[in-house]
Amino acid sequence: MRPPMFGGKGGPGARMSDMTKSVDKPQNMLVTIRRIFSYWKEHAWWLFVMVLGSIVEVGCSLLSPILIGKAIDDSINLTNMTVDFDKLNHILFLLICVYVTNSIFTLLQQYGMTIITLKISEKVRTQLMDKMQELSVKFFDSNLRGDLMSRFTSDVELMKSGLGDSFIQVFSTIFTLTGTIISMIALSPALTVLCVMMIPFVFIISNVVVSKTRKYFSNQQKALGELNSLVEESVGGIKVVRSFGLEDRQIAAFNEANEKLRSSGVKAQIFSGLLMPLMRVLENIIYIIVAVCGGYLAANNGVTVCGIALAGISVGTIQSFLLYTRHFLRPINGLASQLNSVQSAIAGAERIFAILDTKPDIVNKENALVLKEKDIKGEVVFDHVSFGYDDSKLILKDVSFSAKQDEVIAIVGSTGAGKTTIINLLTRFYDINSGKITIDGIDIRDVTKESLRDQMGIVLQTPFLFTDTVKYNVSYGWPVATEAEIESATIAANADSFVRRLPEGYNTVLLRGGENISHGQKQLLTIARAILVETPILVFDEATSNIDTHTELLIQKAINNLTKGRTSFVIAHRLSTVKNADKILVMHEGRIVEQGKHEELLSLKGRYYEIYNSQFTVSTD
Repeated sequence: MRPPMFGGKGGPGARMSDMTKSVDKPQNMLVTIRRIFSYWKEHAWWLFVMVLGSIVEVGCSLLSPILIGKAIDDSINLTNMTVDFDKLNHILFLLICVYVTNSIFTLLQQYGMTIITLKISEKVRTQLMDKMQELSVKFFDSNLRGDLMSRFTSDVELMKSGLGDSFIQVFSTIFTLTGTIISMIALSPALTVLCVMMIPFVFIISNVVVSKTRKYFSNQQKALGELNSLVEESVGGIKVVRSFGLEDRQIAAFNEANEKLRSSGVKAQIFSGLLMPLMRVLENIIYIIVAVCGGYLAANNGVTVCGIALAGISVGTIQSFLLYTRHFLRPINGLASQLNSVQSAIAGAERIFAILDTKPDIVNKENALVLKEKDIKGEVVFDHVSFGYDDSKLILKDVSFSAKQDEVIAIVGSTGAGKTTIINLLTRFYDINSGKITIDGIDIRDVTKESLRDQMGIVLQTPFLFTDTVKYNVSYGWPVATEAEIESATIAANADSFVRRLPEGYNTVLLRGGENISHGQKQLLTIARAILVETPILVFDEATSNIDTHTELLIQKAINNLTKGRTSFVIAHRLSTVKNADKILVMHEGRIVEQGKHEELLSLKGRYYEIYNSQFTVSTD
């Protein structure tokens, strides 16, 4: 069983991680783009079809201006204003065939692009989920939950839309520009030179705008992640907010985050919105220049400029060239317009890759051992263990103790003493700074973390239940369990009676986090989950806190049933729950200051004696 992940008390818990902040300084754009398109290699067949379709589409687009020019020159006599309808109808039929073919291959490209982008999105989300399961608890302690959710949703969608919009544009631009320039040179080299001279202005304007928009789009995605996290916290902690009457504070915090998102979004859209109007101005300028110069060449049957003779052209050629001018500017203009989505896609992709590139803190050694439950007795030894979530401040200091099979080890102490940290280290949610932890004499760093956690059942202070049936939640750690086994575990946990009173019994669907049952009932179900798995090592992290006395007795009976024949660790504030433990470890400021049985520790009249009296001595004042 893999127990639910939890952060240690006193752990990092940072509001914003370094990974999230890194978006301010994006990776190299070319490196990111190259990595994005590496996903396309698996879809070579569709790529071939799309490239072929792009070539045919561009060919049809380049052929139509020639046919329109021929229709003017060959079918219309401008001298006596007569029309040869036979030639005109023939050319019109060819134009219809060209346009229909163009539409078919455009549709084929769009279909292929949709299929590929959806498959890539599916793969990216799968990679993200796989990475999430691989990363250590430290990663989740130091990153906003809403920001991580944003990377699964909006960032993947931005990456998908950027891929879909830009990929076709890239190939269409290459083929269209190449074919258009060749066709324009064939019609009029002089007018072609005029058009080509305007290209540097297009790229200068694009680069200036892009350099601004990329930073703002990155900030926009970062602000969106922060807003998502705030909303998630506000919804998840709504009872706390209502209890303290701080709705106005949450609204103010939301308005601040919302304003930050709006501000960064406005800046991004303003700068990106400048691109299209500027491109259209250039397009109209080039169109006017070509029309005036072409008309002058046609009217004067050619001119001589700087000793260079420029041949005259026909009216049909001018019309064809003007259409080619649109074809010439359209891919450049279209490419510029797609930079908006490309910028968003790159910003989203970088945030995704930041997670995919994160190295897990806890990794298996090469040739690590695999623990098997039947071979494990559960004898645990902490040998001079020291640890700190921050290297500059130790939480545990030279901690040593041992636990044998069938022993119940209780860990007590004030908040922040290091109790839960011991469990975090035992499960290798974190790795120790120094010392050694062994199970049956085997260093836990020498075994796979998966097989290590398979030997442990954990019942947390705050029970977590999935939005599913009671049956699913009890059998979560052992999905192949039969209904009889599930019911047997639930009976052992003293939870069967209340489960049968639920509207649909074991098939009752629990709300988010089990909000339609009480805290104590949720805890009983998590104990049933641990009973069903039957691991050699058990951990109870303050499983009886924050519940009523009657439910505490039920949970205590369930724990007694569960600990038989196993090595058990019980973290507790209430000393009444640990009086019968085989060994009690008293923690204070990261050290074990006392250890022994209940009566032995009381006789010492030390730290345990003080804690016990503070809980059970009644004041007579």
